[in-house]
Amino acid sequence: MVNWPLRKGGLLLIGLALNFIAYAASEPRDTVKRWQGMSLRTNLLWDAAAEPNIGLEFPVGKHVSLGLNAGIKTWPRWLAWDWDKENPTHWRNLTMVPEARYYFDQVYDGWFVGADFLYTHFNVGKVKFPFGLYPEVRDYRMQGDFMGPGLFGGYSWWLGQHWRLEAEAGVAVGYYKAGKFECEHCGSQIGEPAGVALVPKIGVNIAYNVRRRTEETPEVIPPMPDTLLPPVVVPEPAPFEPASFKVEEWKGVAGELAPKHPVLRPSSEYTPYTPDRILRKEEGALYVFYELDKADLKRGFSESGLSRDNGPVLDEIIDITAGILKDTTSSVSCIQIVGLASIDGSVLRNQSLADNRARALQAYIQDRIPVTDALFETVGGGEAWTEFRDAVNDMVLAGGGAGLTVTQLQKVLDIIDGEPNPDLRESRLKALENGAVYQQLKRHVLADLRNSGYIRVYFDYVPDENARIINSAIDAIEVGEMDKAREIAATVKDDPRASVVLECLEAYERHCRQEEAYQKYLKELEEYNNLIINK
Repeated sequence: MVNWPLRKGGLLLIGLALNFIAYAASEPRDTVKRWQGMSLRTNLLWDAAAEPNIGLEFPVGKHVSLGLNAGIKTWPRWLAWDWDKENPTHWRNLTMVPEARYYFDQVYDGWFVGADFLYTHFNVGKVKFPFGLYPEVRDYRMQGDFMGPGLFGGYSWWLGQHWRLEAEAGVAVGYYKAGKFECEHCGSQIGEPAGVALVPKIGVNIAYNVRRRTEETPEVIPPMPDTLLPPVVVPEPAPFEPASFKVEEWKGVAGELAPKHPVLRPSSEYTPYTPDRILRKEEGALYVFYELDKADLKRGFSESGLSRDNGPVLDEIIDITAGILKDTTSSVSCIQIVGLASIDGSVLRNQSLADNRARALQAYIQDRIPVTDALFETVGGGEAWTEFRDAVNDMVLAGGGAGLTVTQLQKVLDIIDGEPNPDLRESRLKALENGAVYQQLKRHVLADLRNSGYIRVYFDYVPDENARIINSAIDAIEVGEMDKAREIAATVKDDPRASVVLECLEAYERHCRQEEAYQKYLKELEEYNNLIINK
């Protein structure tokens, strides 16, 4: 009975382990200073069971090693147990186990833990394992394969310059598949059991290291006669490298809120509304929605099964604006509102809807917080053809949408781009494929174009002069002008943010003292060496 999938998988993993160990052995390992080099070992417990075995281990770091253990037993009898000559046991197997170890001290020394991968081909019959393990092989012969990962731990003792003793224990869990036979030497197959099994691992290994055990010997300056002593060693300080730690400019409450609410923009980023702007893709834009053919602003409504909740957006608009108005270091410079209408209907009617929807949002804000008309830029954007075209184009790029194919959507784009008259453009869209295309667009796209309530809040703030001064001191530090940095920082020493400059200057002074001590040491060492030569 040959179990090729398990056997091929096991041998493939063993081959990969051998290739990786060979690669690791070819690389220089300067980090392993002590007791490094290849180690050969054998498990004395396996040897006692008449199964020859050998293990190879090679360090790949100060604490980590890779290894491979292999054992083979081609004869059937387990000599240590065969006292019954009339009914001897039957045991043959091939075992290969790649492993990785981690030594807590360093490779080959002391406690270690590891992980391995066990592959074995076995042919076992009439063997009584301890602790009641594998009861099937007491009366039957099992022949098959096992493969699975395991964990283990142990300890390594040095016995001399080359020899070590190891003790290890662990367990592997994996999958086996075997043939079940009537007797331990022959007989017909009566089954093919398979499943998950545990395989314990116990080893007492004797190991031989090719390279002898050595320890680094520190360089020792020969003792000088009389009372001449070398100078106390002073380590060379690392180069002084100030970090870049510019302080953030304080932009008031508005600047503090802007990262959380992208609808806020400094006045320097103001952009007036033009019909070609695609508002639906601008970062942080806030929208409120309206019912079909209406300009009444409601906190929530339902339409054709679609639920709209304007409440959270309206509350956010009020909270942001009110917070900035209370601040003394930032202020609202412009609240930009653009009202829109869908393309469905006449141009004049939709322009009126867009105007009224924009004014409705402005009125909602002014009813709740004191904002003058001068702070508003309220615009009626009319029919949202730009938004509509962009939504259709996105569906084309996505390979279709709204229940329409790319070909149908491309026809819609051709009509939008080819017909300059909005009313004729709408009529042609409604006539496309007897109105089927337009109905799908109306159901899935046009409702979102009644968002009328795009808003952008622009703000001004009092320039943070202290931040500018502190950052100029940091610039001076980065080019090595420490005295200049110290003078600049002294003018804003009461600002807590200036502490970053003062801490850097203190670190530079410590570095200067260390550099001075190191140069003094080098000079004393040179004088000392000259005295040694003259002696």
